Amino acid sequence: MTAARTEPAPSAAGERGPGTRRPLTLLAAVLFFAGPALAFAAGDRAVEMENRRLPDFPALSRGWRFVPDVEAWATAHLPLRRYAIRGNAALSEFLFKEAPSYGTPGAPGYPRVIEGRDGWLYFGDDVTEACRPRRSIAETLQRLRRLSEIVQRSGRRFVFTVAPDKTTVHPDRLPERFPGRACLQKRKQEFWAALRAARLPGYVDLRDLLERAQRESGTSAYWRTDSHWNERSAGLYGTALARALQPGLSRDSRLVNAGQVLRNGDLGGLLGIPVEETIDRWRLVRDGVRRIRQDERELPVSFRTVNASDRAPLFRPRTLLIGDSFTRNSLPWVLPYFADVTYLRSEAPAKAGPDHVAGKVTWSETVVFQIVERHLVGGRAEMLDDAMLAALDRAL
Repeated sequence: MTAARTEPAPSAAGERGPGTRRPLTLLAAVLFFAGPALAFAAGDRAVEMENRRLPDFPALSRGWRFVPDVEAWATAHLPLRRYAIRGNAALSEFLFKEAPSYGTPGAPGYPRVIEGRDGWLYFGDDVTEACRPRRSIAETLQRLRRLSEIVQRSGRRFVFTVAPDKTTVHPDRLPERFPGRACLQKRKQEFWAALRAARLPGYVDLRDLLERAQRESGTSAYWRTDSHWNERSAGLYGTALARALQPGLSRDSRLVNAGQVLRNGDLGGLLGIPVEETIDRWRLVRDGVRRIRQDERELPVSFRTVNASDRAPLFRPRTLLIGDSFTRNSLPWVLPYFADVTYLRSEAPAKAGPDHVAGKVTWSETVVFQIVERHLVGGRAEMLDDAMLAALDRAL
């Protein structure tokens, strides 16, 4: 007796059977694996995030270290990455009522963004650099002294300054507990004590200036949702450089409040959740100063500005201004003090090569070098690397 075959029951209305699910699964897999490639073909490109440049492709000569390096490179250059971060942040906020916790690349256990009280955000690299330094503070300051001596021996003037971390100037909104708090505080204290004791020639102290302005005005020197100082502090930075370079250079100059606007800080972007805050706008007015030339052929690494004035004084020696994102964000409050100034990004040794930077220094009569505190605390400044110092020694 032959057993009767049982035919599969027809699917209920709206219910998808295995034959329907397979194409959907295949489509999802194709979008997951091929989506970035399709986005690249359509013109989408990775953008600089995390307040740092996109990494270069690692060298094969790094041996086994090439594998994690190329993985980090591929992740950073992945098309649609910024949209994935925003989507993950929105999902985390919806499900858990808090932003996602992203660890700092290469330093698991330390937050990329520290969420403080009253909506204040802090850059996690302050902690990473302090807790996992590349060099000792003594060696870093010795390299800084060597840079100064190389430039000064050639007959050029050298001025340098340190942009304090937000965690240094405005620590009162930090949470009571976060990974790395102890080593952050210890390393910062060690760094500032060593810097002041070193008495390096050409040093312009911005920390005392910003803390004093903060106390007197009752307002923060930094934005609530950004890792950088605000526009008024940028103006104070420009004035401090002017006074250090030439007595009376800041004459016929004033900072004018230009109202308020809404602004998204860079730290909200790192969390994938753009956060707006109301900020004060400030404008530098230098009577009689006008820009007559701006050479941008080497953007984004550097550009040159030439100014003229029939009233406010200008600093006449050809000046090379080397700085990181603090200087880049402050250029409208700095450049109008100079007759002929070239701005050079501090990561130029890695992007354009040490010899290119040495050539810029050779062109100049005065070198101004700004660096953020965290890079000195962690000993990771490209301008202080062996190859860069050797190139300057050869050129000068």
